[in-house]
Amino acid sequence: MTGSIFFIALLAILAALPAIGGWKLGQKYEQFTRMACTILGGQLILTTGVGLIVLFGGGPDGANPLRTVIIYAAMALAISIMTFAILEMKNTGGKKP
Repeated sequence: MTGSIFFIALLAILAALPAIGGWKLGQKYEQFTRMACTILGGQLILTTGVGLIVLFGGGPDGANPLRTVIIYAAMALAISIMTFAILEMKNTGGKKP
C-alpha cells in the first residue's frame, strides 16, 4: 500500500515541478502561451522517462508498451493542467483592483 502511494506521489512530483518551471518561463506571455509552456514542461520528464523505461527495460509480459506510455502521458497531462489552473488562480488572486 505504501509503495503505490509513493509511486503516485513521485509521478506527481515528476510532472508538477517541470510544469511549474514551464509556467514561470512563460509568465511574461499571454495565457495560452503560459498554458502551452506548462503542459510541455509537465510532459518533459515523465513521458520521456516512461518511454525510455518501456523501450529499453521492457514491461510485464503481454503488456502493450504504447498503451503504457499513453496512460502515463495522460496522467502527466492532467497533472500539468491542474498545476496550470492552481498557478493561474494564485497569480490572479494576488492582483487587487
